Amino acid sequence: MRKKIAKLTKVEKIIVTVLAVVALLSTVQILQSFYREHTEILPAEGGIYTEGAVGKVELINPLFVRQGSVTHDLSQLIFSGLTKYDSATGELVADLANYKMSADGKTYTFVIKEGAKWQDGQPVTSDDILFTYNSVLNSPAFRGAILTYNDYKGIKVAKIDERTVEFLLEKPDSFFLVKTLTGILPQHLLADQPVETLDQSFFNQFPIGSGRYKMISVTPFEDFAEVSLEANEDFYDGPPNISTIVLRVFPTFKELLKNVSELDGIRQVPDEFADKVLAKDKFTLERYNLPQYVALFINTSSEKLQEDKVRLALQLGTNKDEILDVTSQSIRVDTPLLEIDGGSWVFKHDVKKANGALFDTEWKLPSSYEDDGAAEEEIVDQRTVAERIEDGDTSDVEYINSPNGGSDWKTTDNKVTITGTVPKDTKAVIIDDYELKKYVPGDKGWSYVASEAFDNLKPGKNVFKLYTVNFKEEKELVDAITIQWGDQETFAEDETEERLADNEAAPELEIRINEEGEELRLKLVTSSTPESYAKIAEAVQEQWKKIGVAVDVEVLDNGAFQKKLSTRDYDLLIFGQNLGYNLDAYPYWHSSQAKEGGYNLSEFKNFIVDSLLEKARREHDGEDRLETLSDIQEIMRSEVPAVFLYSPTYQVALSQKVQNANLTRLATTSDRFANIEDWFATGKKKFKEGVNPFTFFGWIFKQF
Repeated sequence: MRKKIAKLTKVEKIIVTVLAVVALLSTVQILQSFYREHTEILPAEGGIYTEGAVGKVELINPLFVRQGSVTHDLSQLIFSGLTKYDSATGELVADLANYKMSADGKTYTFVIKEGAKWQDGQPVTSDDILFTYNSVLNSPAFRGAILTYNDYKGIKVAKIDERTVEFLLEKPDSFFLVKTLTGILPQHLLADQPVETLDQSFFNQFPIGSGRYKMISVTPFEDFAEVSLEANEDFYDGPPNISTIVLRVFPTFKELLKNVSELDGIRQVPDEFADKVLAKDKFTLERYNLPQYVALFINTSSEKLQEDKVRLALQLGTNKDEILDVTSQSIRVDTPLLEIDGGSWVFKHDVKKANGALFDTEWKLPSSYEDDGAAEEEIVDQRTVAERIEDGDTSDVEYINSPNGGSDWKTTDNKVTITGTVPKDTKAVIIDDYELKKYVPGDKGWSYVASEAFDNLKPGKNVFKLYTVNFKEEKELVDAITIQWGDQETFAEDETEERLADNEAAPELEIRINEEGEELRLKLVTSSTPESYAKIAEAVQEQWKKIGVAVDVEVLDNGAFQKKLSTRDYDLLIFGQNLGYNLDAYPYWHSSQAKEGGYNLSEFKNFIVDSLLEKARREHDGEDRLETLSDIQEIMRSEVPAVFLYSPTYQVALSQKVQNANLTRLATTSDRFANIEDWFATGKKKFKEGVNPFTFFGWIFKQF
């Protein structure tokens, strides 16, 4: 063989070498393809999971974290509550303590699990639970973020022994267990810290909890902050499979993408970046929804927005379909009460009706105030009745009085009786080309039957023209009516097409003013994250030009936005709200939450709604609860405290090495870690059962 190769020319040797390399590479690719298709990854303990997120590392304390924030993620991992949320079943289950409820539903007994320790080695005791609930949460000085979505009033905790406590409720509360998700704080580390300065404690920078993971380090880098967590080997239910979790927090998603090769997961992937993430060929995208809505909140305390017809006009003037397009969302909502049938509360975009609603308010188009407030000269239609009818205008009513008072009409009935009157000196009455046989000169009225059976009522539009003949034998067209015969679906489609055409053709208007010359100009405030909020603001700003409403948009960073939110310094606000584990609307729409710092962002106050929200809290499920929620929605429908837009869909990116992550029933973004103990971040590859050398030959044969 060597002699034969030696006899080859230099060019021939190069060709042989290239062919050999190609053959080798092809063989390697074939073997790799076979290996990928016929092996599986078996989970293995240990490993590191590195996740990228956009946001900011704030106080890592379960009583101060904002629900669904990056810091909430860390709190979920470091601290444990008496109960936890099971995302696999959607139910609350025992975590730090086992529990039982009394027959009357007013007493809950919790027994701390054997071996429960703080991450500094101290045992978790009943005193820690009393400290968290009695000393902190129920202290008048406490102002933590947790109070915006949980109310701990009326709850008393009594110590039974070192591991047992009783929660005593004033009355049964079907939502009580949600309040026991709260992370427990260590009394031995925080008892000397005044409640009013608890948010200033160093503990919040480097916390010690009793959860599955403990903090190892927080390291600021130039482009991101890195938080490292290590599995708690002394965790009472056994340590999790993943030994280390590293959370890298970036200021923007663009910065995150620069470091994506070092990540095993991405907390949230905006739709506009999905293709770039998938192009890395290491991630899959998992989509999920939360019990959440994004809305355009209307500050009902704003001087210009106190009239319900103005708020109705803003709702009618909002094109939600366009907003869904610009935000790449798909689940439209028209109510904050996500348990009820949203289809019953669909609000249609209708520019004509929006302007009609504003016509009945103090806000007029500037032209209405010209000539010292004199009304514009009425334009008189100079066409004759016959000319109007020939032009297709049958809206003028004079001699036809039914159906529908003689006005144009739509019906699903296949038989319609048309009646009317006639001018004086009428000798004969003719409908289209049919002379009414029963009409006698001198009669004040007449009738005519249009029916499918008589073949004079057909699907679609039917125009019936009324002619009269006087005693001089002069025939005159005096009236007409258009009757559209069809089904409701057809009518709905026609109405939708007509409405959409009218909306599209509607011109931009001058800014409306009142008699004092003040413009209907509104301040809209929103956050710079997520970026979709700014897109909504821009879309609304353009849409409302067609109803004469000016919008000044302020897109703020989180600090400035939170200040505006707290002080209610806005006319309009784009924001999202999460109904949490119990779908409780009370924190967002009860008048008690309209105060500064509360989450009734529209400052909506209706005492009937208040009582219904309180009633709904006692009705955990069933027809009674749905009826109560429907009653609430009926009032909100008429008062329009907000324009509800959509329920967002989220995407989390996970590398192929991450297994057993369950994202089916999340209530908050942080709940993706609800079953972190089941996750694996490493594994061993093994040939699938039944694979043998003959499998390869069968597979290779199929390829060719």
